[in-house]
Parts: sequence; structure tokens; C-alpha cells
Amino acid sequence: MKKAISVLCISASLVLSLSACDQKQRAQQQIEVVVQDVKTYPYQGGEEFVGRLEAVSDVEIIARVKAPIEKVHFKQGAMVTEGEVLYTLNQDELKAQYDQAQAEVGKASSALDIARKNYNRGLELAPDGYISGSELDQLESKVSETNAQLEATKASLRNAQVNLDYTEIHAPIGGKIDRSKFTSGDLVGPEVGSLTSIVAEDTMEIPFQVSEKVYWSMVRKMQRGEVSKSAQKAIVEIAFSANDIYEHQGTINFVSNRVNPETGSMEVRASVPNPDGILKPGQYVTVNIKVPVAVDTPMISQMAVQSDQQGDYVLVVDNKGVVNRVNVKLGRRVDTLVIVETGLKIGDQVIIRGVQRVRDGLQVKAIHMDDIEQAASSVSVIES
Repeated sequence: MKKAISVLCISASLVLSLSACDQKQRAQQQIEVVVQDVKTYPYQGGEEFVGRLEAVSDVEIIARVKAPIEKVHFKQGAMVTEGEVLYTLNQDELKAQYDQAQAEVGKASSALDIARKNYNRGLELAPDGYISGSELDQLESKVSETNAQLEATKASLRNAQVNLDYTEIHAPIGGKIDRSKFTSGDLVGPEVGSLTSIVAEDTMEIPFQVSEKVYWSMVRKMQRGEVSKSAQKAIVEIAFSANDIYEHQGTINFVSNRVNPETGSMEVRASVPNPDGILKPGQYVTVNIKVPVAVDTPMISQMAVQSDQQGDYVLVVDNKGVVNRVNVKLGRRVDTLVIVETGLKIGDQVIIRGVQRVRDGLQVKAIHMDDIEQAASSVSVIES
């Protein structure tokens, strides 16, 4: 009996020992993964578009009268001021027209004086019967006729004066002037078209197209409060390349009131300061539209993201150490991070290392990335 009990005790001891060894072996075989919390980071959300620079003011200079150029006063490519004389046209023919119109005014004025005197004399004679009523009416009609002729000649004189003034062509705006297409002695007029052009370079305008999908997405974010009211006035940055951002920021000054049904987009215009004249009309640039206030936005490391036929997904370790697949919708990349739009919540632990060695439903040992970084920092301090 004692021998049997002894055998049972030994067997039980062996079972317990084997069980403990099995648990220890399973613990040793448990896969270790590195996890990181889903966190929020300050982010200035925005969108990128392609635009082409335009001058706010771009004026073609055209001769208003037909006459030979007497002198070109500017240098091509120079800066001109508003009101500055650009061309002087020969005045000989137009001055002769002015003098003739002036003479016609004098002639009409004299005729009116005579008509008025005759009418006044008729008024004196009519009461004594020396002049009939019909004759008096004719004298009055003559006054009206000669007065109308005088007004017509005065109008011709004013027109001749305007034409004479047009022989001096002034800059309607200040800015940078192009080369002259004509030189001294060339006969110019309205029919020859542009003599040159002036571009006001202190401010540039950038028209670009925004799809209705992007527009609607931005509206929805504002309605949901994802973009605060203080952030709704967007700022504009332009870039010539990925690493070449223009130093002056601009603002949006126009949004179309309708969507183009052919393109499914709407026109937006932004203005950007150009105090140094670096920007030139016709340049293509990348337009970055940003909100002026950074918004706390959920992000994860790009190392955590996997993709298959179902789309993007991450592996999350729950509080029991079990791996779970979570499908996610991702936004833009921000350096080594990527914005999480749906699928995860703040505090979820996503696997960023060891992703290829685990699968959905597997028990793992999670090591937090913050602990690794803290340990590395402590070692660095000790070594230093």
C-alpha cells in the first residue's frame, strides 16, 4: 500500500514537472513584437494643387490715334511708374486738325452773334409793324440753328484736343514694361495692336481648379468641427519644387459660385505678394492650401501599415496580448507617419516591428516602443 502511494506521488510529481516545463517552453517560444500607441500630433491640414501665375494687372499699350512715333521714352524691361510718358507721337497732322476745328468754332460763334443781333432788332421792329410775325420766327430759328452749329464745332474742337493729347502715351499703371514692338518713325494707330505691355509685379494671382470631391470633403470637416472656425481662413504657400517653398504666403481671394459640369471642378484664385519681382506670369507652381492653426490629428508609423486585396490594415495587440487585424482608412503621409482617418482609436497599440512573424489571433509578448527608447536614452546618458 505504501509502495503504491509512493508511485502515485512520483507520477503526480512528474506530471506537474512536465506541465511546468511545457508552460515554460511555451512562454519561451512566445513571439515578441514592438508596439506603439495611436497618438495625435499637431498637423496643419491642407491640399495640393497645380496653378499658373498671372499678374493681377497686365496692360497692353495701344495707340489711340494714327501718327508716326516721334520718340520712345522707356528702356525695355525697366520699371515704369503710373503716368510716366512712354511714347510721343508726331503732332503735325493732328495739330492742323485742332487748328481747323478751332477756326470753325470762331466762325460759328460769329454767325451766332449776328443771328442774335438780327433777332433782337426784329423784336424792336415787330411792335410797330415793320416786321411780320413769320419773319420774326425765322430770325429766332436762325439763332437756334447757329447755336447748334456752334455746339457741334465745339464738340469737334474737344475731339481734336483729345486726339492731340493722345500723341503722348502714358503708363496707365506702374510695373515692369516689355520691349517696344515699334521704334521712332513707325506709323502706329489702333489697327496695329499692342505697342508694348506693362505687368504689375508686386502681387501675383494663381488660378487653380478644385474638384467637387475635395471641396465637399473640406466643407464636411468644417461642419464636423474637425477644422475650427479660426482655422477656416486658409493660407496659401506656393512651391517650385518639393524642397523649394516661396518665402511669402498668400490668401484665397476668389471661389467660384458654381461647379463646371464638364470638368467636375470649380475655380479658386489666390493672391501672393511679389515684392522682389521674383515671380513671373506664366510660371507653373504647386499651390499648398493650409489652415493657419494646427489641429490634433491621429497618426501612426508607416511601418505598421500592411496592404492586401481588402486594402490597408494594421495588426493591433489587445490588453490580453492577442493580435487582431484592423482595416483602416488612411490619409496623407507626414514624414514617417501617416494620418488615420477611420479604423483606430487613440491608445490602440499597433505592431510596428515583427509584423511579418505574427498573424490574427496569435498570442504575443508586446514590448512598447516608448520603453525601448527610454532604455536607449538611459544607456546613452550612462555612457556619456
